[in-house]
Amino acid sequence: MKYFATTVALAGIVLLLACGAGHPTIVSVQVNPLTATATAPGGELGFTATGIFKNNQSRELTAADGLKWSTSDASIASIGSNTGQATCNAAGTVTITAQAPADLTFKVNNGVHNESNTVTGTATLQCNVTG
Repeated sequence: MKYFATTVALAGIVLLLACGAGHPTIVSVQVNPLTATATAPGGELGFTATGIFKNNQSRELTAADGLKWSTSDASIASIGSNTGQATCNAAGTVTITAQAPADLTFKVNNGVHNESNTVTGTATLQCNVTG
């Protein structure tokens, strides 16, 4: 019976590691493009976010990582909170923010614990009226 408990514990550790536990901590988020221009109303532009990790590696972040997008003024430009797709609604300039949990600790079902501190990155979107 004691071997069974040890085997179950080891299997659980292996499963956690295989599902993403142990990811390094994000130290910064870079938003791309850093500055952009689109037409208002209705012009669209997609933003991406890259996580820079404590071990100096990087990769693109997604909603599955707990990444959330926001805009400084939704009357000028809206953005899909899970997609990074921005739409200009009126003329003006907004700050686009990408926010991710610093520690990407995955559950067995690949859900994300968002209890860690967050790291943000920003970009600027200029919405211009044409005509």
